[in-house]
Amino acid sequence: MSKIKRLYIAGCLTPTCRTSKNPAIDYLYNLREMIRWSNKTYFAGFDPFCPALDHQFFMQLQNGEHITEKMIKRYSKSWLEVCDAMLLTPGWKSSAGTSAEIKFCEEHNIPIFETLEELVNFNNKQEGE
Repeated sequence: MSKIKRLYIAGCLTPTCRTSKNPAIDYLYNLREMIRWSNKTYFAGFDPFCPALDHQFFMQLQNGEHITEKMIKRYSKSWLEVCDAMLLTPGWKSSAGTSAEIKFCEEHNIPIFETLEELVNFNNKQEGE
């Protein structure tokens, strides 16, 4: 396997009320968590795709425009298909979407990492070969 560059960041976005009793606040905490992990991987030398940034599409909608869950899933999957690996963020086990993405990765031999350290070590090993 070649060195990993493009990285799909996966985790819980849907509010589960594990952080707050308010789903809106919980969603914002989930966004922050995933974006922080994306930044960590970026500064570690990877090029992350961060599904948590999808919310920006909604902020730009014009009157009469709508984004569906199907559209967001299509968009994320098209990026997952071209990523070299996936990094799971803390709390991912409560995400049905992440479970589906893991299944896709397993079916397409896309490596999955549970920690940034594991990912960096793997990449360093690839570099040394």
